[in-house]
Amino acid sequence: MTTRLLASLLPYIIIGLFVLGVLTFLISLQQLRRGRTGPYWRIRRAAGQRGGQLFLFSIALLGIAGALALFSGLADLAYRRLTGTLRSDPDAPIGVVLPTLTVTRLYTLAPTASSTPTVTVTATPTATQQTETPRPSATAQPSATLTLTSTTTPSTTPTATATFESVLALTPAASERQPRAGASIEIVAASASISPEQQPVDATTQFPLGVQRIYLFIDYQRMDDGVSWSRILFRDGVPIQGQTYLWSLDEAGSSSFFFGSGQGYPEGAYEVRLFIGEAEVSRFAFAVIVL
Repeated sequence: MTTRLLASLLPYIIIGLFVLGVLTFLISLQQLRRGRTGPYWRIRRAAGQRGGQLFLFSIALLGIAGALALFSGLADLAYRRLTGTLRSDPDAPIGVVLPTLTVTRLYTLAPTASSTPTVTVTATPTATQQTETPRPSATAQPSATLTLTSTTTPSTTPTATATFESVLALTPAASERQPRAGASIEIVAASASISPEQQPVDATTQFPLGVQRIYLFIDYQRMDDGVSWSRILFRDGVPIQGQTYLWSLDEAGSSSFFFGSGQGYPEGAYEVRLFIGEAEVSRFAFAVIVL
């Protein structure tokens, strides 16, 4: 019998002991009265002995029931205080909340413009005059050179500042134990509440807008202590909550867990994915809608 099953049965055990103790007490009173008013001495003696034994037995039952109720109540109070201390913000979502993936693009524009105009003008006049025959001579040789160079080189480099791996902080440390062949965890149902027997109440795949807790029920087999497993909640294809754990339950059986948000979940298409190590082993889709 597991600890979780014993804890779920404890209230019924306490009530049963209390009822049995009250019935035994009433019967002991009847026997004690018969021991005083019986018609024969032997009958009165036997009835008195039975009444005394039943009275002591009823007191013992009531004492055990009271002690169990007291200690279970103190244990529950201590657990709630410890949980409240560890969760300082009661409205914070349960699990690891993944921030929205943001991409920052860094643009680098490096224009280079170079203009080198060169103008060269050369003029060489030459004049020669004689008495008889004037022979003017003039020579002009202009030379001009213009060179223009312009270079513009834009470059764009997108750089992502966050990745799926960096925001999905699946800790504790990686498991050193590998899962067995055939190890499996399968989601079989979902509901907005859970019964004392750890069973779904009105299992469904459609939840009302603003639901604060969604319970997932699983069957598992061939699991070993210390094997790493993860559960991740997606909304419209984007991971919003998740956590990695080391397995500590039995080798095979059934259990449950939940995702929660104090503000309530918004409308959308949701999906829970389970992993053993790095291998995906189960998916379960549901929707949050306006009912």
